[in-house]
Amino acid sequence: MALGGLWHRARQGVARMLAPVADMFRNDDDDIVPVPLRSRRAERADRRRLRRAGYLDPLQFMEVVAGLGRREAKERLHIFSLSDFRKAAGAEKWNRLGGLVEVAVDQIIRRHIDPETDFYTRLDAETACVVLPRADRKVARTRVTTITRDIASHLFGNSVLAGRRPQVVVANVALSEVLGNRRAIRTAVAAAAPAAAPPPTEPAAAQDIHRVTLAKLLGEPEAAPAAAPYSISGGPRHGGDEPVWTVMHAEPRPRPAAETMPAEAEWIDAELTQRALAAEVGGAHLAPETSLTLVWTPTWVTSSSSIGAFHARVIRLDEEGGEALEGVNAYADASPVEALTLDRFVATQAARELTGIFVGSRRIGLTVPVHWTSLAPRWRDCIRIPFEECPATARRRFLKIEVFGLNPDISPGILHSLCNPLEGLGCDVMVRLPLSVPEMIGAMRGARAVGVDLAELPEEDRVGDDELFARLERFRDAARRARVPCYVWSVRRRAMIERLVDAGFSLVNGAGVMGDVAHPMVTRQ
Repeated sequence: MALGGLWHRARQGVARMLAPVADMFRNDDDDIVPVPLRSRRAERADRRRLRRAGYLDPLQFMEVVAGLGRREAKERLHIFSLSDFRKAAGAEKWNRLGGLVEVAVDQIIRRHIDPETDFYTRLDAETACVVLPRADRKVARTRVTTITRDIASHLFGNSVLAGRRPQVVVANVALSEVLGNRRAIRTAVAAAAPAAAPPPTEPAAAQDIHRVTLAKLLGEPEAAPAAAPYSISGGPRHGGDEPVWTVMHAEPRPRPAAETMPAEAEWIDAELTQRALAAEVGGAHLAPETSLTLVWTPTWVTSSSSIGAFHARVIRLDEEGGEALEGVNAYADASPVEALTLDRFVATQAARELTGIFVGSRRIGLTVPVHWTSLAPRWRDCIRIPFEECPATARRRFLKIEVFGLNPDISPGILHSLCNPLEGLGCDVMVRLPLSVPEMIGAMRGARAVGVDLAELPEEDRVGDDELFARLERFRDAARRARVPCYVWSVRRRAMIERLVDAGFSLVNGAGVMGDVAHPMVTRQ
């Protein structure tokens, strides 16, 4: 032991003596990162840990976590729980499918971790734990988000179980907290679960979900030409006539001066033409077999301290077994006519729900998103007509239409008059804007509320909770100066939801409040 210690000290002394010599042979352009001398025991521990990267059984996993946790107190343990899926599926189905679910989750996790450095385990059939020791905070957040999305898409797709959409519960906890506390993981999962209980659902209502394929949505006259590639999207390679309501490429007829449309229409037409050409270049277009499903996201209303509203969310599935695109992601790379197709589906189903709420004397508000291009003069009636058939009192009391998809490149003239086409409905109009440009709030004339959707944040804007909350506060302050309320969608963490409610945001929803449901209904708090 004495000779070993003497040899180790000698090595350290020689290393310090040779350090200036090594500097002479180092290029000035190289990044100089000081590497602290480490004991042989720590080096052996790292080698053992790297050899055991990838999947580890729970005992091996905890051994590695214990060693890493003592050295890296800030390292995080990421937990993925399918407890909500197990509850929604029921004991019988879970016992039958649990093994297949376990294999699928393992494959997804392996796909997104580095097998040389990262490691994970499965505590039981519904709980998996992952450690990403070499990933910085931003990279780790991106990987966890991707794993969560892929698990949900693979297991759930556009399914609705027992009247609601189950969700993957994600939590993270410091490794130092896991050591010596057997309940740390269970406590973290419980804290990350939705704050509100799912509503009671009658069996018949649970099965009556709004779902349709585009071929069925267009009807028999348009179904045959819709079978041709790209015909619905209005692309250049369509093999048949476009649907009768699609006039994207029609040549404008000469009009007398009295019939000339206002400048607003010309601005929008120019914008639509540019976006249609851009959408045809790339991206996955809608197809006749594309399936659309409408679900509703329970929304916390701060003024009543309860879940008093539901936000419409469309789920797009282009092929069986493919990735389910939810909410704003369903509109990704869509041309204006494809966005209109999605909006028509949402508006039609939302109008039916609105009538049912009014007839049933339920005090529930609905927020219905509509892409701004669907408000062009040639298409806006497709959005207004379904709601015009609802009672005027229902529109005034229970309906809010939200315009989204806006960006700073849109002409100011369009922004100023964007809410005008919806004024005749007698409902409030909300406007969703990018978080990074709160200065757009002042241009939104007629908007009764402005807000952001965290699902729309670009990768560079996905930051920690404190910085994100500071940015949201700046956005809220700009809204207050314009004297309009402010709301936030797609908040996953319950702690962030509590901060937003305390800060005065009028509406908040997301996985941290409650998962999506098949129909708006009174919920248990």
